[in-house]
Amino acid sequence: MKTFKPKIALFLLFLISILFFSNDFGLIDIEKTAIITAIAIDKAEDGDYLVTCQIAVPEATGAVSENQKAQMSGKGSTVGGAIKTMGSLSGWFPQTIFCNLIIVGNDLIDQDVIGVLDYFSKTMRVQDSAQVVLAEKKAKDLLSVSTPLDNISSFAIQKILLKNPGFDQDVCPVDIKTFCVGYYGESKSSYMPLVKIISAEDPEKSGDSSGGGSGSGGSGSEQSSESQGDTKTKGTNAFDATTTALFVKGKKVGELDKTLTHTFNMITKKINGTAFSIDDVDGVNYLVTVKTDDSMTCVKADQNQLSVNIDINLYCQVSDQTKVGNSSVFESNDVMSEKLIAIAETRIAQNVEELFAVIRQTGCDFLGIKEKLYRFNHKQYSRYKDNYLQVMDTRVNVKLQGQS
Repeated sequence: MKTFKPKIALFLLFLISILFFSNDFGLIDIEKTAIITAIAIDKAEDGDYLVTCQIAVPEATGAVSENQKAQMSGKGSTVGGAIKTMGSLSGWFPQTIFCNLIIVGNDLIDQDVIGVLDYFSKTMRVQDSAQVVLAEKKAKDLLSVSTPLDNISSFAIQKILLKNPGFDQDVCPVDIKTFCVGYYGESKSSYMPLVKIISAEDPEKSGDSSGGGSGSGGSGSEQSSESQGDTKTKGTNAFDATTTALFVKGKKVGELDKTLTHTFNMITKKINGTAFSIDDVDGVNYLVTVKTDDSMTCVKADQNQLSVNIDINLYCQVSDQTKVGNSSVFESNDVMSEKLIAIAETRIAQNVEELFAVIRQTGCDFLGIKEKLYRFNHKQYSRYKDNYLQVMDTRVNVKLQGQS
């Protein structure tokens, strides 16, 4: 018995050694692996899917200090088939496990986008945490743009989507899992950021996303590859994702502008460190920073009424103002006046009411009211499930406390 266990251990070690030296555990040679960082999906002229992948190209030498990228495109009747086509035509194995960004082209919003995203939600080759966004125009155009600080556009987009605490929470990021949960949920409602290309030198003017540099060339070929290191658009453009696209049953039904996107975040997440403007208070413009946020959404239902209560409690301080000639401007912490607090509370409440107006108009329940009704008021669910958007009574309570 004492010699039996060592023999078993030696046998297992011998077996593992055989697997390692004969098959290398099935690993693919790095020189034949295409590490995909982003996938852009558009509709081709013939109705098929045109999938463009941004690839981080492995270099054989360590002399290159800058990340290199390339694009490769493939066509297919399905998204998975298009990705497989790229591997077959190029000889590179498309490794999507590192892909953290899925871009949907604007020409796909008239159909059910779940037909595009279902593949990524079910396959084990893509992370559930991969972010999904909607392009203002062609999805592949976003991959051809380089920002002043990032050569690889997918990394730049991820930075504005996934911000650390302390940054302004002005974007509503959503991953594949969350989008599909909303789609298959009770309200059939989802959302995703709408990404626009803007000029980095003049943010007021939108960049021309059609000018530059598609790898497909419009010839209908199923595969293309190009180096983007010398792109003409390098360093001249940036991305804006403060607009949120709304979907019902997979089809786009509306948008939330920058102000409403910020208000949506104020209700659904912690926005500590986020700054917002309160303009024209006795001719003075203020920049107010949220220090702490305590917001809550409550859905209550009985036989007589369905009520949705939004409570927003903010502790803020004035970070900047245009007022001059007052000794308070020299203080490190400006005190918020009662009038400024009252105006801020009124405007935030108006924005929340406008959010509810968008919900009623588009039918997109991005606040998850029906889901809360189903989970926490199930006895009344059958009574209100078909007309809850029309009969719900909304109550908004905004309490803003200024630094004293």
